[in-house]
Amino acid sequence: MELTNYQRALLIIHELEKRFGSITKVPDYDPKMQEIHRLLPLDRPFKDVNYQRVNWLYRQGYSIAHIAQVTHHSKAAISKYFSTYNIKPKREFKYRVKSNSSTVAYYGTSLIHLASLLLHKDINDTVTAKKQLNERGFSIRTHNFIWYQIPDGDYYCLSYLKKLAIKQGIDSYIYPDEYQL
Repeated sequence: MELTNYQRALLIIHELEKRFGSITKVPDYDPKMQEIHRLLPLDRPFKDVNYQRVNWLYRQGYSIAHIAQVTHHSKAAISKYFSTYNIKPKREFKYRVKSNSSTVAYYGTSLIHLASLLLHKDINDTVTAKKQLNERGFSIRTHNFIWYQIPDGDYYCLSYLKKLAIKQGIDSYIYPDEYQL
């Protein structure tokens, strides 16, 4: 029978108490202590925690779930940190559309919205969007593209954008409250 997270954490705590005398004497940067935090995602305060890597991953465009996983924090802790400091995560882009006659790529969270902007017409479903784009010489790739993977100079669109935007560096992402017609 597999151990629960709680049971695994207790075993690690017992081991650390043998080594340090008390769990309170174990430094937060100790890998086993970080494993306990991962197993038992309690609401930990932000002080004494280095969020430099969290901020770097956020700027790159990684999701809260990914940031939590690689930094050994809970999703709740990362979300609380983001809301406390008014940090808005970037969306992942699901589609890359390329014209067969150009090297420019277009990234979007919705193929319907992206096709509507590229073709200057109303499109109501994904099947029609794919068909219309293919007929006009575009190729479509479905993948989870993270912000840093989009090359500078390529275009992107989000559901709240009324036109395509050009990526011009890691900090050129347009959030809903920053967008103006």
